[in-house]
Amino acid sequence: MPMRGISKFFAVVLLIIAVVVSALLVAAAYTEYLSPAHVALPALLGLVFPILAVCAIILFIGLLLLCPKYALVPLGALLLSIPALWQYFPINFGKEHIDTNRGTFTLLSYNVYYFKDTEKEPGADEVAYNRTLQNIIDYNADIVVLQEIGGYFGVHKRNKITQSQIDIINKRYPHRILQNSLLLLSKYPAQTIYDTRYTETASTVVYKVNIEGREVSIFNNHLESIGLNSEDKKLYVALATHPDSVSEKVSEIKGFTKKFLHAFEARATQVEAVDAVADSIGGNIIMCGDINDTPNSYAYHTLKTGREDAFLQLGTGPGFTYRADGMWVRIDHIFYEGDFTARALKKGNKRYSDHYPIWVEFEWDE
Repeated sequence: MPMRGISKFFAVVLLIIAVVVSALLVAAAYTEYLSPAHVALPALLGLVFPILAVCAIILFIGLLLLCPKYALVPLGALLLSIPALWQYFPINFGKEHIDTNRGTFTLLSYNVYYFKDTEKEPGADEVAYNRTLQNIIDYNADIVVLQEIGGYFGVHKRNKITQSQIDIINKRYPHRILQNSLLLLSKYPAQTIYDTRYTETASTVVYKVNIEGREVSIFNNHLESIGLNSEDKKLYVALATHPDSVSEKVSEIKGFTKKFLHAFEARATQVEAVDAVADSIGGNIIMCGDINDTPNSYAYHTLKTGREDAFLQLGTGPGFTYRADGMWVRIDHIFYEGDFTARALKKGNKRYSDHYPIWVEFEWDE
């Protein structure tokens, strides 16, 4: 076969693949509008949206070299997917905090994974204090919302939570509320105005915080997790590193998939309930925590609608907040609405928990 014929053949093969990938990409980009409570399967497609986007980019480059007119297929799909691509990968270079002499307050949201130290870097075992808690102390946020606390917060020898660390927290944050494994630490007066436990591991607590005469309702969420056990995580890593082993693990994959679908369905109900509570409260609202779902998911879409996403406004890149067992995702979010604006954001880079913290500085609008 002449060289030109070989190139044409490969271009056609790539075009067929591009058509399939492009169709899946566009579908995945808009699954956030479908409630998994009604049909859960499309949510799985939304979960692999970033992978499909990367494949579309590679196919676009390949077809551009072989047959430019065919490259319009993946290019068109990418253009149609721009809203979802932006949610996954915003670009906000050069957005510096501007001092307008208005009042500000800071908030830190962090899933602390029961204060276990998951990152065993050299010398970590010799550290005589809990590094996750020290991370919180170092941020010195005005308001701290934490998830996965457990039923107790205090000195803990096994986790190296020291009395001196607790003393600092107690002095700095006179207002502390521990409910449903969720903890609020606040420099300002606060009280619980709503709390619910959906399941053993999923809860929402809403606090009314009085910030120098202005009230803000802060939602601390830890929504339904997938509930993967150690065997599930091993399976995920095995499939990610050896995709050719799929045919050998069909039964395990079915059980694995059911856990994802169940979590999608549960979160759909939970976020609708959270959104309804927020609408009934109104006023200044900060919706934060570990929602256990990615951008362009139904959970993310529901909580973001009518609100600002601080990371989309100020962050750059994928902003992964969870990195463990081969999974790199952004599942911790801070949404808000009301008489203030996010002016500065930091995503932590010290993964002592299996999550990274998110710190935001808000500025009152007047």
